[in-house]
Amino acid sequence: MKEIELLPILCSIALLLGLLLYLAYPLLATGQTGAVTRPTRQLFERKEQLLGEIVELELDRELGKVSVEDFQRLFAELEAETLAVIGELDRLNGASSSQLERRIEEEVAALHQKTAVPRCHGCGALRREGDRFCPQCGASLVESS
Repeated sequence: MKEIELLPILCSIALLLGLLLYLAYPLLATGQTGAVTRPTRQLFERKEQLLGEIVELELDRELGKVSVEDFQRLFAELEAETLAVIGELDRLNGASSSQLERRIEEEVAALHQKTAVPRCHGCGALRREGDRFCPQCGASLVESS
């Protein structure tokens, strides 16, 4: 009878110990290569912020909210700062210049994919995700197979 009363208590203690080990593991693990330093994390967050600003600027240009001159000036400023942040991240992580160039090219390619605004194939008007017909000319936007 005593064993039956101790079983729930022992199970609770084992579960609690397992939970504590699970929660304490990141604090106890040393020498992990995945650990990110505070400056690296701040630079990464700044890079993501700058890329978001570039995407927003591209959309503003597509919608005609920004003049061509302003777009070119702002884009050049954002691009220069983004590349500087990426370069600093790579320097902190010990990347070589060839790795840096490859990484910059990958970032730029990813950025261009993110900023692609869908357009009508007929008239070139902007369209929203999910549109089946162009709001400007009425052409079908569904690709036929």
